[in-house]
Amino acid sequence: MNLLPTAVRRVLILFLVGLVALTSVPLATTVHRAAAASEVAVNNNEATTDFPDGVNFTLDVEGARKITRIELLYQAADLETLNLEVPEFKPRKHVTLSHHLDFRVNFEPSGIDITYRWRLTDDKGNTTETEPKTLLWSDNRFDWRSQSSHDVTVYGYRNNDAFDKLILDSAQSTVDRLKVEYGVESVTPIRIWVYNSKKDFSAAQQGNSSEWIAGTAYPQLHVILAILPEGNKGEVGRVIPHEISHQLLYQATMNPFNGPPTWLDEGLAVLVQDGGNEGLPAQVEDAAEKGRLFSVRALNSSFPYDPADAALAYAESLSIVRFIIDHFGEDKLAAVIAAYRDGVSHDEALMKGLSVDIDGLDRLWKESLDYPGDQPRGTGTTGHDSRWTDFYGTGLASGVLVILIALLAVSLFGLTTGRRTRRPAQHHG
Repeated sequence: MNLLPTAVRRVLILFLVGLVALTSVPLATTVHRAAAASEVAVNNNEATTDFPDGVNFTLDVEGARKITRIELLYQAADLETLNLEVPEFKPRKHVTLSHHLDFRVNFEPSGIDITYRWRLTDDKGNTTETEPKTLLWSDNRFDWRSQSSHDVTVYGYRNNDAFDKLILDSAQSTVDRLKVEYGVESVTPIRIWVYNSKKDFSAAQQGNSSEWIAGTAYPQLHVILAILPEGNKGEVGRVIPHEISHQLLYQATMNPFNGPPTWLDEGLAVLVQDGGNEGLPAQVEDAAEKGRLFSVRALNSSFPYDPADAALAYAESLSIVRFIIDHFGEDKLAAVIAAYRDGVSHDEALMKGLSVDIDGLDRLWKESLDYPGDQPRGTGTTGHDSRWTDFYGTGLASGVLVILIALLAVSLFGLTTGRRTRRPAQHHG
């Protein structure tokens, strides 16, 4: 028995036919674009490193339609973030172009993989992408040789396999120790590029880097660059465990929201060094007696650029970490590290691990040092910091003396130009 009138059936049939037609449009478009994409021929797609300037790309493509937009997409190491470059060219079917990726402006440390691909768009909006390619962005001034262990690869150019093996053993043993202490289940392999001198190393650093830097770790890129003069075993024991600690702490606490504060990161790194930190407690004691300690909160972010202040910041960081171990216990320190995996704030991480916030930790730590409280930085009303005197000399640090000298110079020689006072720069790296 037919329950639906003829007119109703016809409406339903027309509706279903229309629905099928509508749903087939995206499919047809997809097929059309895929066909268009397959008609783009890649004749040449190459990239060469030009250290320290960047990478030079060449592309030669030909499409069935006019190509109107070309985009270069690249990423460093295994980062998820894609960087975009849009080269200039004249739209046409056959395009040949060259493009320079400037790593002096958009800095990337040498020694990492760069993965890239091209995205092409024609005058109808059809797009196609080339297959991803990977190149090693490296300091090609030297002939590098490598040695590898389970989690580390060491690159050197001095042809001293025994010394490079010593570096490798130090790195791997530190990894084995810290992945237990920091709670790292699986270690992402780490590359270490070893330079023999400050002169060789400096060209691989970002512009305006601090002069005192002997090694740099880029945990998110799993790479370390370090100065280790040939045969200097003491420097291996100081630098390698320090930089490996940065790598493992990053992997132990990696999350998209927040990471450990600088004082914790650097304090742990200095703690695991095989030497080179013996004089730091005395430096903290001296600063404490004079009432010139930085607060824990002030050490959450980047350390000062001034070498004397930076040295005190490192010494304080070690002192704070040692205080946590002595006062709360190693298990509580591990709890703080574990808390950072959840991307919590600094106060929340300390509350979870130590049951005190940053200011509470600052108070307890300073009490353990019999800290008299922050003292004026010198005589007069400007709060002069005596560390400036140590670094720049009494004459330059005294604003009064500078003014008197300037006035005397003007009166004696009729100078019309002002004297610029020297100020400590702020390190933001």
